[in-house]
Amino acid sequence: MNYATLPKGYRYAGTLDFMHNRRQMKALVILSLALIVLPVIAGLLAVPVGPSWRLMASRWTMWPCLGLVLVLYIPLHELVHGITMFALSGVKPVYGLKLPYAYAGSTAWFDRKSHIVTALAPVVFWGVALQIAIARLPGEWFWPLWIVQISNLSGSAGDIYTAWALARMQGDLLIQDTGVRMRIMRRAIDKERSPI
Repeated sequence: MNYATLPKGYRYAGTLDFMHNRRQMKALVILSLALIVLPVIAGLLAVPVGPSWRLMASRWTMWPCLGLVLVLYIPLHELVHGITMFALSGVKPVYGLKLPYAYAGSTAWFDRKSHIVTALAPVVFWGVALQIAIARLPGEWFWPLWIVQISNLSGSAGDIYTAWALARMQGDLLIQDTGVRMRIMRRAIDKERSPI
């Protein structure tokens, strides 16, 4: 169940703050780097770079187009977060930029399942869309699209970390995600243990 305001009977259980918590920030950087390196290795093992390189070398306009797609992906990623937040709470989301993060946030309080769905919605939605495009387009389009897919994965590192951390916490939780900081409240009768 999701709420516009925090119901009674919940107390503070933790915070995820990728701007100010150095341990969480380091974990996010490591995860983001892994989500770049591992897909690059997988791509190199699966598909040679040569055909894509020849395609991009013969069509110089593909380079600025790829750059534009990588920039446009950021607000599109946040738009999926916002649409999901609104669909699950009825509360209008807010969008912003606090370097190095773009964000969608809400004043609503989400239960654990809803917040995990919200966190993972963009990586799943865009991941599936990109994989469909990769499967349908000729092989030389693999690497330009795979670069966008890698950006999708690495740009979702905070979302993946959040889903993992919330899945590990015990108790009946409500989470308020204002963008780059998440306050986590637990029903007062539940245990106080938290891995964050």
